[in-house]
Amino acid sequence: MESVIKIIWRGDQSEIIRAIESVKPDDSDTFTIEYATVERDFFATITIKSMSLSSAKATADDILACLGAASVTADILND
Repeated sequence: MESVIKIIWRGDQSEIIRAIESVKPDDSDTFTIEYATVERDFFATITIKSMSLSSAKATADDILACLGAASVTADILND
């Protein structure tokens, strides 16, 4: 059975795109990314599909760790 995990991130468009672009090369064949603007809010939706929940969770954990590191690095560089 296929497992699907969606991560939805709302925030600053340039920060989100910069962070996501930094992780895309890692596992770009294991997830998809969609961007949307609703009124004034910018959203990125990362969809992870895998044949097992444990594999999808491992990919989600990896993506979130990488996005967190990219965000912190951007904050440090901007200060």
